[in-house]
Amino acid sequence: MHEKLWAVGIVAPRSEAERLAKIILDSESFEVEELEGFRRYDENPYDELLNVMKELYSAAGEFPKVDPYSLELPFVLDRESVDSFSKSILEKMKEIDREEQEIESEIAQIERESEAIAPLANLKIRLEELHKMRFLKARLCKIHPDYYPRLLASFENLPVCVFQTLSTDQALFFLSLYPPSIEDKVTEVFKSASAEVLELPNVMDYPADRLAFLNDRLKVLEYRKKELELRKRELFYENARFLKEYYSEIFVLKHVYDFMRKIGHTQEFVVLKGWVTPKGLKMLRNLEESGDILLFEDVKMKGPAPTLLRNPKFIRPFEMLTKMYGIPRSDEIDPTPIISFLFLFFYGMMFGDVGHGLVISLLAYLLFRKTKSDLWYIMSLAGISSAIFGFLYGSVFGFDVLKPLFARPMESIFLFLGLSIIIGAFLIVFGMVLNLINRIKRSEAKQVIFDPNGISGLGLYLTVITDIFWDMTYGKPLFPFPALIFLSLGFIFMMFLYEVIFGEGSLGERIVLGVFETFDKLIAFFSNTLSFIRLGAFAMNHAGLFIAFYTMAKMSSSPFGKFMALLLGNLLLIFLEGLVVFIQAIRLEFYEFFSKFYSGDGREFKPVTYNWEVK
Repeated sequence: MHEKLWAVGIVAPRSEAERLAKIILDSESFEVEELEGFRRYDENPYDELLNVMKELYSAAGEFPKVDPYSLELPFVLDRESVDSFSKSILEKMKEIDREEQEIESEIAQIERESEAIAPLANLKIRLEELHKMRFLKARLCKIHPDYYPRLLASFENLPVCVFQTLSTDQALFFLSLYPPSIEDKVTEVFKSASAEVLELPNVMDYPADRLAFLNDRLKVLEYRKKELELRKRELFYENARFLKEYYSEIFVLKHVYDFMRKIGHTQEFVVLKGWVTPKGLKMLRNLEESGDILLFEDVKMKGPAPTLLRNPKFIRPFEMLTKMYGIPRSDEIDPTPIISFLFLFFYGMMFGDVGHGLVISLLAYLLFRKTKSDLWYIMSLAGISSAIFGFLYGSVFGFDVLKPLFARPMESIFLFLGLSIIIGAFLIVFGMVLNLINRIKRSEAKQVIFDPNGISGLGLYLTVITDIFWDMTYGKPLFPFPALIFLSLGFIFMMFLYEVIFGEGSLGERIVLGVFETFDKLIAFFSNTLSFIRLGAFAMNHAGLFIAFYTMAKMSSSPFGKFMALLLGNLLLIFLEGLVVFIQAIRLEFYEFFSKFYSGDGREFKPVTYNWEVK
């Protein structure tokens, strides 16, 4: 259901602009409409200052808590002093950050060196001596363990010494010594064995001693880094009382001036217009009575009003389904209450089973408790609907153990198919009636008459469908054949005129398009009606699938095999068919029902409010 929005204009003294903006922000009930012909506030003087404050909180690892509603304008804020104060603290923070970066850079260097020396930890030789050798060349390499035997085989006829230094499941490290004269041949062997040549560290110590030194240095740097973090937090809390107070005030003023940039002003006054809720309108009227503003109601706007939905709490989550199709226009019926009932009815009818429904409802409810998602709320109610229809069908986990309160789908095939057609015909007629209501609300008299989903289409559909049902019930048609043809052709001609009257292009183009559009609508009436057969078909399909799994279970020779077949069959029915039925229920509402009356091309009401993401 829609909440009525009012188009208003406001004129206020420029000296009251900040306070007025704060009141409107706090109310969260006003959407600003663009104004032309007035000067605007060019920039927000609090943008940079708020960014500085955010950097301070971020540097200290803190998150600001703001209650903007408790602050009242005007309040005194020396922007230059606050800016100087906060920047001085920020500069100290940045000095600490620079020290941290230097430490992190040294830590990264130590980690790289440790990684390079670790494979040589067991060598009892100074690493610098490997670099000083004149007649031998040393290479540290990494290879996959599977390729190591191939490498050794390739070195059999070469004067190369290989020492394995470290081995893991994924890599093997070795040191090779060879004369410089065979450098090219050794390099070729490394390539053929997919060996990676690593940089050989050049330090004076033994590898184990160097590693011990690096580990000790790493611990020193880590403690120093923690000390710097504590220094930042200490600096923050030394000034926390002022920072928190300033941040709240700057947060409010930043949003006040963001709002003020959307309104116009003259030398003495500020001017704005927009859409407001009844609650906001009452607040503005009170301001006018106190002499703070001049309020104009029912002002002219560029376009239609935005949409604000106010449905009862228990059906509000179904707005998600409505918005999947589109936002309802402010001058058309909100289908949310209707879709909430129809979706649950469709789902239950197509998936009627006490056991399966309760399982879906319980699982969806647990997920809803955890995620607060509207989808799981809807599925929890859908499971309850499924269980209710399960009592009507007498089905519990596929077994017909209850006496049906209505009928079993597989035993009453023609009843379910016929009932599905009747439900579909009723909903198609209901959709066209809703379309008439929407057209009348918008004062679209011609569309009321000629729209294929208006009087012309409704008259044709009721004439044909009533005659068919009458003939099936009483054995004779309601209308004589000539009268049926005359009425049908009259309504078809009215449908044809819709495109001729409202279409675009030349008269010939509109006539040709009218013929095709009318034929398409006639086919759509027939196909939309038949599409509702899926309500009964899926009810029978649910029972039929269980029979298939039950037959497979009976074919098993062991009790365990029978149990597993029935268990897996029920799980498949719950999750796979439950998903398919969800999609089919949505499809019936969107394509067969919504298409008759609902445009969904509205826009959502977006009042100005505080942007909490800037915190």
